[in-house]
Amino acid sequence: MPTWLIVVFTIIGGAAALKILHALAIVVVHPVTQGAMFTSTARVKIRKALDAVPMKPGELLVDIGCGDGRVLRLARKRYGVRCLGFEINPIALAKAKLLTMGRKGMEVRCRNFWKQDLGKADIVSCYLFPDVMRRLGAKLGKELAAGARVISFNFPIPGWKHEAVLRAASKLNNDPIYIYRIPDSLPEGTRQTAAQ
Repeated sequence: MPTWLIVVFTIIGGAAALKILHALAIVVVHPVTQGAMFTSTARVKIRKALDAVPMKPGELLVDIGCGDGRVLRLARKRYGVRCLGFEINPIALAKAKLLTMGRKGMEVRCRNFWKQDLGKADIVSCYLFPDVMRRLGAKLGKELAAGARVISFNFPIPGWKHEAVLRAASKLNNDPIYIYRIPDSLPEGTRQTAAQ
């Protein structure tokens, strides 16, 4: 068999194996993610969000469903914040761990963020599906302290009043970015509880 044919079959076989692993990863985490797949957030959108939400060194940014960790890496580089990401998709987790390995002030955990207390976060970042956003709003409203900010890529938190809606200057990546602040963004009935 010619060498070039072996190379072609190896490439095709490797690509097929990666596709199978990707599909398997989605199936394994489906009960938690409810079908949400790992999708990288465009850097132009992350930069737009980071421009609008200034952070101080030492503040804690938590990215729930952090994917490959790019929000964490860009925020750490720009502001020197402490970064914590939660990810359960094994492929995204492996990539995030690899890309944040050895970087001080950054940690990526294989954890279901629904079971984590986010109360120490100064900023929460997320890119989640619309069908979990109401539940997320209830969790964040209970756990986050006054002054905490939330960045939601693409989808709003139902019932919350956004502080700003941003769009990146990009034809391909101009989906909305919602910015919220605790307690001002919370629904009227829950504001006093969060401020305490």
